[in-house]
Amino acid sequence: MAIQTYLYSIKSSSLFQYSVSLVILISSTLVGVGTYDFTGVYLAALMFIDLAITIFFVIEILIRFLAEEKKMKFFSDGWNIFDTIIVASSLIPAGAGTSVMVLRLLRLARLLRIISFLPELRFVIESLVESIKQSISVIILIFILLYIYAVVGVIIFGDISGGRFEMLGEALITLFQIMTLSSWEAVMLPIVDIYPWAWTYFISFVFLSSVIVLNLFIAILVDVVAERRRKDSVNIDQ
Repeated sequence: MAIQTYLYSIKSSSLFQYSVSLVILISSTLVGVGTYDFTGVYLAALMFIDLAITIFFVIEILIRFLAEEKKMKFFSDGWNIFDTIIVASSLIPAGAGTSVMVLRLLRLARLLRIISFLPELRFVIESLVESIKQSISVIILIFILLYIYAVVGVIIFGDISGGRFEMLGEALITLFQIMTLSSWEAVMLPIVDIYPWAWTYFISFVFLSSVIVLNLFIAILVDVVAERRRKDSVNIDQ
C-alpha cells in the first residue's frame, strides 16, 4: 500500500507530467531525424536513445497502472488504453524490408500521446467524437448527397475524357474534393466549356454540401463544445 501511495504521488506530480510530455516530443523528433541516412556511431546513438525512450514509456505506463488502487479502473479510462496500445506497439521488434517503415510509423504514433497529457487537447478530441456520434444523420445526408450527385455526374459528364466523372468512384472522390472547396473551379471550368449550363450542377452541389450540410455539422460541434464547457463549469462550482 505504501508503494502504491508513493507511485500515485509520482503519477500526480507536475514534474512527471512535464517529463513524459518532453520525452514524447523528443521521441517524435527522433523519428524525423531518423528519416536521414545515418551510419556508424550516429546510427548507434539514435538506436540507443530510441531504446531508452521505449524503456521510459514502459516504466511510465507501469507507474500509472500500479498507482491505481483498483487496477481495473486503469482500463476504464479510454485514454489509458490508448496510451498502452501505443507503448505496446513500440515494443514490436524491427525487421528487414517494409517492417522498418512500419516501425517508424509506430514510433511516430507516440506523438499522439501528447493528447492524453494536455487537458485542452483531450477536451477537443472528446468533443469531436461526441459531435460525430450526434451527427450520424448529417453524415448519412452527406453520403446520400454525394451519391446522387456522383451518379448524375457520371450520366451527364461521363463522356468527357479527363473530366473526372467517367467512373462512379472517381466521381465520388471528385465531389468530395469539391465539397471541401479545394480547387473546385479547376474541375468545373473544363466541363463548363463543353456544357455551358454545367455550372448549375456544381454551384448547387457546393451550396448544398459546403454551405448547408457542413455548417450543420459545425453547428452540432459548437453546441457540443458549449454543453461540455457548461457541464465542466458546473462540476467545478460544485
